[in-house]
Amino acid sequence: MTGMSHAATGRIGAGEVSAGVANGVANGVANGVGRGIGHGVGRGVGHGAAHRAGAFAALVTAASSYLVAAGAQGAVIAAWNLNGVDPLQTTVFAATTGAGTLDFSGLGASASALQGTALGAQKGELAGESLAVVGTLGNGTSMRLDFETFGYRDLTLSFATRRSATGASANRIEYWSGFTWLTAAEFTSNATAWEVVTVKLAAQDFLEKGFASLRFVMDGATSSSGSVRFDNLSVSGSAVPAPGALALLGLAGCAARRRRR
Repeated sequence: MTGMSHAATGRIGAGEVSAGVANGVANGVANGVGRGIGHGVGRGVGHGAAHRAGAFAALVTAASSYLVAAGAQGAVIAAWNLNGVDPLQTTVFAATTGAGTLDFSGLGASASALQGTALGAQKGELAGESLAVVGTLGNGTSMRLDFETFGYRDLTLSFATRRSATGASANRIEYWSGFTWLTAAEFTSNATAWEVVTVKLAAQDFLEKGFASLRFVMDGATSSSGSVRFDNLSVSGSAVPAPGALALLGLAGCAARRRRR
């Protein structure tokens, strides 16, 4: 009985050992596979999150860069270099950069063409002619700029000018309000050399609504030969970002906030 018991016990022990080995192998394999899968999934999720984070950062950077570039100061809306101007042929000079017109029919017989300058010219443009207002006949006369302003704000007018000692010295820039002409600035041209005059028009917000008109009014000439000259007129402004660009920045911002959470 005792031997049988021992034999039976031995067989049972062997079975338990076999079962233990099998279970151990199975558990080891399962645990190993599980850990491998878990590690792989974890790395995959980590890599995916990193990829999304990189994409969000790129989106934010691209949107911001676009808006900064779009809003950069100094985008030329229209410019007139006046090279080739000839009051005896025509009194309307089309913009040489952008779109717009300079109408100087209001200067009458005082309009003339004299030597110009490259000061204030657009890149690559050479000195040519300038538009001059000569004599006391020019007192009270004017010339007008008309141009489009769609997509721009914070406008700036600039131009090169000089005069003789007896040329018009009490001049002003006016803008059309939609009802009347209003003074934007007064200026006296240098009597010894060319200079660039800049007039900020940011306060006149209505000029940014699509179309604008500016007027130069001359006065103060004291002799029949005195002159004031103008060259390289330009209007510039800050480009207004398109709605799509603003939406892109908003989307990028939302994505960045979600990432931080």
